[in-house]
Amino acid sequence: MKKLFNAVTAIFALVFSVAVSADDGLDGLRKNLAAILADGMVIESIEPSPMPGAYIVKVDGQTVFVYSAGDYLMVGEVYDSVRGVNLGEELRALGMAREIGTVPESEMILMGESTGRYVTVFTDIDCTYCRQFHKTVPELQNRGLQVRYLMFPRAGLQSESYLGAVSVWCSENQPESMTVAKSGGYVEPKTCDNPVARQYQLGKRIGVRGTPTMVLDNGVVIPGFVGPDELLAAANMVDN
Repeated sequence: MKKLFNAVTAIFALVFSVAVSADDGLDGLRKNLAAILADGMVIESIEPSPMPGAYIVKVDGQTVFVYSAGDYLMVGEVYDSVRGVNLGEELRALGMAREIGTVPESEMILMGESTGRYVTVFTDIDCTYCRQFHKTVPELQNRGLQVRYLMFPRAGLQSESYLGAVSVWCSENQPESMTVAKSGGYVEPKTCDNPVARQYQLGKRIGVRGTPTMVLDNGVVIPGFVGPDELLAAANMVDN
């Protein structure tokens, strides 16, 4: 059963017949969870959730809900039916926004001047939807939303995309080079002290799975491309 936790997507809605009695408490829960985790995975925290009997468990940076009842554990999602919110998604979004908040703007590529509102975007210079999103940046800026780019070369740190991201970062005019790269143009290869690898590792740690992944300043996470109207609506910047 240890392999069940190898992929986060595989753990939702699974039931494990692991003996956990009411007297075991959190120590017993931790022990029996450890018994079904893949080798090397670490339980970072276990906390009570708003749902009685369910716990919020963080494993290798991923947050899941575990329900303990008698001799069984059930791992899945918990919904707040009053607010209509998936609590797991809400917690993951809050954690992602918190981690991004530790990155100084000096380590981001900022498109345009500050407007007071922003969206932070994990981007790959080669991905089709990232290029499509980049075409909307001037409109977003004109409508009051600044774009802050973090690099996430999906093919990894040995890829051409990574080298291209480094070249963009090390260029004399980063926003201009970003636009050239995303239009398929030539950016002079360069190297320098840069944060690209750190940004890639940050994205992996907080659950970025594809690009673009957008995190608004109000904590909303959008895992994929959306147009300006939808993005601004999610940022509460348009009238309903």
